[in-house]
Amino acid sequence: MRWRGDSDDTAGVPVDLSPLLVRSDQAAIIVSGLFAYPTGFAFSLEAISRLNPAPSPLGFLRPGIAGRDGSSGGELRFGIGFSDGSKALSRRNSMPSAERAVRRLHPRGGGGGGRKWSQEFWCEPLPPAGLMAFVFEWRDFAVPQTSIEVDASAVLEAASQATPLWPDDVDLPEDGEALGRGAGTRWRSSSYGTMRS
Repeated sequence: MRWRGDSDDTAGVPVDLSPLLVRSDQAAIIVSGLFAYPTGFAFSLEAISRLNPAPSPLGFLRPGIAGRDGSSGGELRFGIGFSDGSKALSRRNSMPSAERAVRRLHPRGGGGGGRKWSQEFWCEPLPPAGLMAFVFEWRDFAVPQTSIEVDASAVLEAASQATPLWPDDVDLPEDGEALGRGAGTRWRSSSYGTMRS
């Protein structure tokens, strides 16, 4: 049995890290709300323009490759580097195939408008021990490439405390079926929060 994502049946544990802040005279980027689970971690990324209205769109996770499809090439680039040399990137198609991330960084729910935009992310698997670097670049808003290093032990410690809410249910098959759970029946969802044997 292995966990797949931040299961709806798992209590994630807050990671003991202060919010990460990068800013210029035009905008700020904040990473906060880290929660750890048995196979990965979740967090929120916020982009805030100093000016109202913002000088260019804050919907920074537009599809396509930077510099193509009408994009300026100055959109927000965000990724995480790990102590084993692996990377997780928010724009997987923006790098040559030989440099693509071997880890997964999934954009999830997000939205906003005006001066502020937010995006949730799920990263898997858990980081190796050592330092992990959150790297940002947003040329449209005068944010040069900036790296903030944090100790992955905080994520690993929190993940070790994440537990299933109903231990008797951990052997249920994966999603897509109606399954007996205790005295009732539950429909499995197709979100990241599923378990897979």
